[in-house]
Amino acid sequence: MVVISDATEGDLQQIYEIEIESFDQPYSLRLLKAYLILSGNLYIVAKEGDVVQGYAIGITQNKIRGHVISIATRAKARGKGIGSAILRELERRFVACGATYSYLEVETKNANALLFYSHLGYLISYTRKNYYGRNRHAFIMLKSLTVACYTD
Repeated sequence: MVVISDATEGDLQQIYEIEIESFDQPYSLRLLKAYLILSGNLYIVAKEGDVVQGYAIGITQNKIRGHVISIATRAKARGKGIGSAILRELERRFVACGATYSYLEVETKNANALLFYSHLGYLISYTRKNYYGRNRHAFIMLKSLTVACYTD
């Protein structure tokens, strides 16, 4: 059974392993530790027993927007709904902090991530050129965290 909870310093080594496995330019262990201090309860893990299967890091900005800094799951854990559960919990925590929308960056060529975020309600807003390095552009994707109410 997977349990989502706040990340702790004891989780950092496993988070770093997931980071290395998931990204060609992974965050350093030092940066992951700094985010643990900066993000507070917006740094979460999904654990199966003592094994971290995935994590997400978020921050809120100007008390209205949630920024998904990073999210990843172990390769063996992908396709099992863990990433979706982590992102939904992070969004729930954004709302608790007063955020009305969430945003993230994703490399324009990362088809799997684009599909994942699209299925969870994120829409491409614009492109940020060279975000990941020369000729490696990012889509900025947004998701409203409020429910609109329309009347006739």
